[in-house]
Amino acid sequence: MVKTTINLDEEIYAEIIKESIEKYGSTKNMSKIINQRLRNRTNSTGKRRRRITFKAKGNLSSLDADNEIRKGWEESSK
Repeated sequence: MVKTTINLDEEIYAEIIKESIEKYGSTKNMSKIINQRLRNRTNSTGKRRRRITFKAKGNLSSLDADNEIRKGWEESSK
């Protein structure tokens, strides 16, 4: 765990305090709320970020690799 000081807008701070008290009964768990929100944040399109993985054949030339990446991307985005 790393400790640091951050400056929050008053509205954000009040929201985090309220959620911490509702969920955990005190303000001691503000870090849990902030960590959860950062893990669950969405990108600019409103979709949750996720890692895209797919398998590719070994020993590919650069053209083959591009095709494999394109195929994997298309399959994972369906």
